[in-house]
Amino acid sequence: MIITYLYLAVVLFVSTPSTCGHSTHYSLHPDVITQYEKHGVLPPFQSYHIHVMFIFGNPKSIETAMALRALFIEHFNLSKTANCTGLTHQGRLCMFDVDSAPDIDSPFVSGQWAVYLRLEDFPVCVPWIMQNRGELDILVHPNSGMSYNDHMYWPVWGGTPWPINGAAFST
Repeated sequence: MIITYLYLAVVLFVSTPSTCGHSTHYSLHPDVITQYEKHGVLPPFQSYHIHVMFIFGNPKSIETAMALRALFIEHFNLSKTANCTGLTHQGRLCMFDVDSAPDIDSPFVSGQWAVYLRLEDFPVCVPWIMQNRGELDILVHPNSGMSYNDHMYWPVWGGTPWPINGAAFST
């Protein structure tokens, strides 16, 4: 038993760079995730996403969501920051492009806009978005390398939870 945990510790240490400075600059190789699962240990959260949900085709819902997006960009001084270039490993607070309509391959069933958060952004950005969301519904999920679990089992919601298309993670 001790040897198993030592093996896991060595695999994790070798597979993930130091979290000093850039805590979100690593990803978990599928073999490492398998080791977590094999030993009943959950992977660490590497970063987070905030998703602000809005109703596709509803002008008031879209307008409210875009107003919150503009306020978020202004408050966190992101107007001159390039949008995110991938889903993870950004190393900076950044906005994703707006998904104004649902996509069959997306876990989101309606429109949404999203933000990438490093671990150090979480304690500032999440309280801000929760306090400023108004009637909008907010999904905050971790990025652990296990996307299905991140979205289906480990998120937190501000407002009313929306359905998530879990089948999108099997494609």
